[in-house]
Amino acid sequence: MRIPGEQRSPYPDEVGQRAGLFTAAIHSNDMESAWAMLSKETRGMRYGVWATRAHIDMQVAYRAAYDTAHPMREALLADFRAIVLHHWALDDLADVGITPTRYVDDLHAFAFLPFGVTNDASWITHRRVMAGVILPMLLEDGVWQVDLPGWRFFTTSS
Repeated sequence: MRIPGEQRSPYPDEVGQRAGLFTAAIHSNDMESAWAMLSKETRGMRYGVWATRAHIDMQVAYRAAYDTAHPMREALLADFRAIVLHHWALDDLADVGITPTRYVDDLHAFAFLPFGVTNDASWITHRRVMAGVILPMLLEDGVWQVDLPGWRFFTTSS
């Protein structure tokens, strides 16, 4: 699959590093950190879907999403982790590399994290076919966040 956007550097940057921290948080079950790295839209979508499927009042779900002491917070984060691991194998998230970021514009980018990078070279700077995960990223309040609804850019040609 061709990743939309253009490379601005031949080397990985902060966007890829942030995406790598997200996958590491999922792998180590640090769901508080993973949740904090999601864009506002992704968090809203995720707690909305969780509330609908579990028949939870949306106001209760909202409080669970934003109050770390809420009694339903753990269930929300466990559901989020289960959804992620439904699409990505836990073992694959153990050894990911980071490639140069592809930018759609100054606010939207894609980070590609190839699986199975087990040597010291965690940065991949040359092209080759590799299995991995593509994470849409969004610059939000000056911080790159994982934007899982970012699939809307897959039809963008460049």
